[in-house]
Amino acid sequence: MKLTVTSLHNAYEPGQTPTLLLTARNSSAGDCKVDLGPKNAVLTITPADSDDVYWSSADCPKASGNLVFRAPAGAAITYTVKWDRKPSAPQCATPPAGSAGAGTYLVEAKAPGFGTAQASFVLEND
Repeated sequence: MKLTVTSLHNAYEPGQTPTLLLTARNSSAGDCKVDLGPKNAVLTITPADSDDVYWSSADCPKASGNLVFRAPAGAAITYTVKWDRKPSAPQCATPPAGSAGAGTYLVEAKAPGFGTAQASFVLEND
């Protein structure tokens, strides 16, 4: 299995919701199960000019359970994550106010046994 992350669009206008596609590709001869739930497959979004994570799917997931998919042999499954441009905070603490400003953002996906996948997208000015 190989994990990749991509942005649906390279750039988003103000008011558009960034949409991230987490894809698990099964290159084996047999079916495989993969857990893309927020506790297992963690997505983070970081401004390109910063090392500080702005949003993480693990901070306060709406659905805390597993999200197990069956990936048929030689096929891929894709899970879509929409980001509301708001920051997050660990352990469901109150995140900072506001929303992400214009600029380039890096998205990273990490899941046990898959390593790290990365992509980027741009939030445009008004």
